[in-house]
Amino acid sequence: MSGTPEPPPLVLVIWEDATVLDTGAWADNGKHDYKPCIFHQVGFLIAHSDAGVILSSAWHPETVAARDQIPRGMIRSMSVLEPAKPPRKRK
Repeated sequence: MSGTPEPPPLVLVIWEDATVLDTGAWADNGKHDYKPCIFHQVGFLIAHSDAGVILSSAWHPETVAARDQIPRGMIRSMSVLEPAKPPRKRK
């Protein structure tokens, strides 16, 4: 496919989300331990800035799948993923 643009990098983003702690209107006023809500998300890095990143699960030069925006302050780490080697053929 000559002339087709290369897809953006595929990345793993580890990020912390806000979370609701209670399912009802009332909760015990006892122990209040902070427990981070950590997500691991893989996607094409279609935009990034000092404010945050935008990922998509699918990419084409003319369109992308639904996008997820993650604010920079919620990101714990981000790693570029390398393509895997194809499995060897069995004899």
